[in-house]
Amino acid sequence: MANILLTLAEEVGKSADNHFAVRYPVDENDCFDFAAGLKALGHRVYFVNWRDLDLEKQADPKKVQFNRMFDYQNSCFVKPLLLSDFALVFVYKMEGFYFDMPRFFAMVSAFEANIPVVVNDPATIRHNINKSYLFQLKERGVSVGEPYSIDVAVEQRLQKGLPCVIKPLFGERGNQVLLAKSPEDLKVIEGREDEFIAQEYMPEIRQGEKSLAYLGFAFQHAVIKRPNREKADEFRCNESLGGTVAIYEPTSEELDYCDNLLKVYRSFGCPIHFSRIDFVTTDIGPKLVEAELLNPSIYANYSKKGPQFGNAIASYFDGLLRVKSTT
Repeated sequence: MANILLTLAEEVGKSADNHFAVRYPVDENDCFDFAAGLKALGHRVYFVNWRDLDLEKQADPKKVQFNRMFDYQNSCFVKPLLLSDFALVFVYKMEGFYFDMPRFFAMVSAFEANIPVVVNDPATIRHNINKSYLFQLKERGVSVGEPYSIDVAVEQRLQKGLPCVIKPLFGERGNQVLLAKSPEDLKVIEGREDEFIAQEYMPEIRQGEKSLAYLGFAFQHAVIKRPNREKADEFRCNESLGGTVAIYEPTSEELDYCDNLLKVYRSFGCPIHFSRIDFVTTDIGPKLVEAELLNPSIYANYSKKGPQFGNAIASYFDGLLRVKSTT
């Protein structure tokens, strides 16, 4: 069968000769279910810390290799295999990659040059990493929390007392995200406005942001994330900020909404494999917060479906490999 590589954010100081320590156990422990499912199908699974790709010694994407690698089957670190020895790589978690974009893109290029199947597809990764996709989805008729450039947000919202959520165009885990209620609130990004995007503040977020996980176009499971109830102005659902996560059963309208959104996203030339759609429900139906098609936390274990989803993703990856072998 095939060699399969997973990139993970590693808690380096806690790894041991026989253990690869993931940095965010709450969501990254899903990776062990992925690996177990793939192993059950006869595939060989290896973990790497994305920072161990030796770009400093070799810049050629066809020749670059990892200097550390963990063999999941035998629970030990081993001499790294060549990238060309792998049939599929899952670009899953990379601690701090938004702060080292050149290295991240170099890694994606190395995977693309050496490994037949990259998940998510490099075209999708390069597109989804920039939140400007919100403008494109809106242009294609998808209901989206209204996006704005910063200067337009000031003119059309903040000067009228209408709040906006300000986000980095390139960012994750709520880093540098703020709620602006007036132009004065933007002083913290002064001189860097072109690095940010504004989105209308949707008060429905206090009732919960719904997150639906997909493999291809097949719905898998869902959760609802709510901001800290003790802080009335909190709009971020991050657990580190006191947010909560609970299992959720989506309505048929919500499933149709996400299915259509993913089809629109595919029309951008972006293959759809592993994704999470985050939205709130408003008086006019679902409105997108973000479409996560790069490295979404998938919340399978919150849904008590970790092993089930591990088997599903293993079967999905196995299918991609079978299709690739016939082309």
